[in-house]
Amino acid sequence: MQTRFFLPHLTPEDFKQVLKDIKEGKVRGDKRYQYIVKAIEAHPELVGCLEKEGDILPQTEPDPFLHLMLHVVVEELLDKNEPPEISHFYTCQQAHGASHHDIVHMLGGILTTQLWIVVKEQKYDYDLYRKMLREYAAYPPEVFWQKIQEEEDE
Repeated sequence: MQTRFFLPHLTPEDFKQVLKDIKEGKVRGDKRYQYIVKAIEAHPELVGCLEKEGDILPQTEPDPFLHLMLHVVVEELLDKNEPPEISHFYTCQQAHGASHHDIVHMLGGILTTQLWIVVKEQKYDYDLYRKMLREYAAYPPEVFWQKIQEEEDE
């Protein structure tokens, strides 16, 4: 069964509210909320962006909202094991010595290449995504990032 690619509907304000909840000790237990908590806690350097007034986060490189959003998406995909190749990728990267956070970034890198394909070609290639997970699982992190850069340069 082919799954459609999606990004959860989250806004900068959602991330700001979760940060406020963390600071007030009012953290909820639902999964997506916990993924947001985990993303914020993994990136304390982005807290300043989340504390700024307004709904728009500052335009920096990389975009802090997109970065946190990708963390949430990857955590959901890992939790659902969707597609099944994602757990193989994860296990292989652990064997290469990559941390959970590094693997989340790597999977986010693959998703980012998929987003560019969607933007450029107006289609989502689920089979290509699965192929990349299988192929890129074998690369140690430093080679992985070279391959991702090559994909982006094409």
